[in-house]
Amino acid sequence: MDIIFLDIDGVLRTHKSDVHWSKILNEPIPKNQFKRRFSPKAIENLNLIVQMTRAKIVISSTWRAVHSLDNLRRIFKENNFVGEIHGVTELLGEERGIEIQHFLDTSPVNSYCVIDDYINGIQGHIPDKRIVKCNAAIGLESDEIVDRVLEIL
Repeated sequence: MDIIFLDIDGVLRTHKSDVHWSKILNEPIPKNQFKRRFSPKAIENLNLIVQMTRAKIVISSTWRAVHSLDNLRRIFKENNFVGEIHGVTELLGEERGIEIQHFLDTSPVNSYCVIDDYINGIQGHIPDKRIVKCNAAIGLESDEIVDRVLEIL
């Protein structure tokens, strides 16, 4: 099984996508970040990655502390994601890299990639060649990020 460990804020949900949805819906940006919608372009790119690699998604984002797995699956579906949300990394109260490594140690994973905009808690635990750092302003809207993920998987 190939896995993408996925952050949400700064990857799928950015300030740019917040402004986009505020204009489209003619509503203010929700104060609660966990109620905001994802970037359509970022989801389009994630769908492309998943279709090309058949990778499954494991949520490593802080969203997993606020939403159940079923709610995350619903949120992704509402944002037009077509792939599979396989699961979430366990909340161990540790750095994100330790939580990702724990998942790798306890699950059958062939290949994997970590997509995040903040990698300080990941580096040192996960090999750099497996980490794709997004610019938090545009997240997964970048074609360069898509190419890098495809190279890894």
